[in-house]
Amino acid sequence: MVVEMTPSAVDALLTEAGSGVLSLADGAETYAVPESFGYDGDALYFQLVYHETSRKMAFVRATEVATFTVYTDDPAESVLVRGRLERVPDADRAAASAAMADNAEIPALNVYPDTEAEDLSMAFYRLIPETVSGRELTRSDGEAD
Repeated sequence: MVVEMTPSAVDALLTEAGSGVLSLADGAETYAVPESFGYDGDALYFQLVYHETSRKMAFVRATEVATFTVYTDDPAESVLVRGRLERVPDADRAAASAAMADNAEIPALNVYPDTEAEDLSMAFYRLIPETVSGRELTRSDGEAD
């Protein structure tokens, strides 16, 4: 049986998970990309690596509402966070960096194998949650599967 996760279970999964899938949109066209993230209890933070012709960044600029999905297989549970994705202002970069250091998976810095590191840029972005929902699959006895 699928049940709604409690707010504390949602918070725990967001705190423990270090990666998920960031879904972006430009009109009817969508783009989903795995991303490492940090979570500070209020926002999700991403350190995006890109080059000047990045498709990902074109979608970041066009997206009005982004969705981030975190999930586990054992136990089977998932959290969806929907909201506004914004570039982190310089004044908040320390908070973004701390959130990433606390629980982000270690990302591969060169996600563009044929591109030299000096040709890549990095920027912090944050997802400001407007809605957060979590579900888990439970056994018939009520225990999490």
